Amino acid sequence: MNTPMRILVVFYSRSETTAELGGRLAAELEGDYERLHEVEFRRRAGPFGFLRSIVDVVRQRTAHLQPMAHVLANYDVVLIGTPVWAARASTPVATWLAEHWHEVRATAFFCTMGSRGSEQTFAQLQQLAHRAPLATCAISARDMKEDIAVEKVARFVLAIKDALSAREDEAAAR
Repeated sequence: MNTPMRILVVFYSRSETTAELGGRLAAELEGDYERLHEVEFRRRAGPFGFLRSIVDVVRQRTAHLQPMAHVLANYDVVLIGTPVWAARASTPVATWLAEHWHEVRATAFFCTMGSRGSEQTFAQLQQLAHRAPLATCAISARDMKEDIAVEKVARFVLAIKDALSAREDEAAAR
């Protein structure tokens, strides 16, 4: 009998859009989720926080993150979610992945964005993770307005399930 794959969704969200998507993915994949929090919580709030976020990501600054509640070694797959800031992963997600990539067995990436920048963001995440993701999903503000997001999320979830099923089949064949 196959043991179900354990899935953790890790994300950062400044405006709650990425948090909403992360929660939906955790529910659909029957996984756990963990929101990344910075030690200085209010640093990114409001219009000045938005500008600070863009400057931080362009200058490749690191974030000071609070410790995680979940133990990464307990999970087979970690979905990593980020808002896109200036065609890059958010500073908290980039910092977290740079610090924890070696603890992650397999990944999938998702991002939320105003209109574009997902390709560069996914390339950055892949470089930081030192591995290709099982799947990716980019949701734009336009996708949300036109309900395209529901279809994209469904395809993303299916791609992850298919990849996990293929891995289980490989392991069983050994």
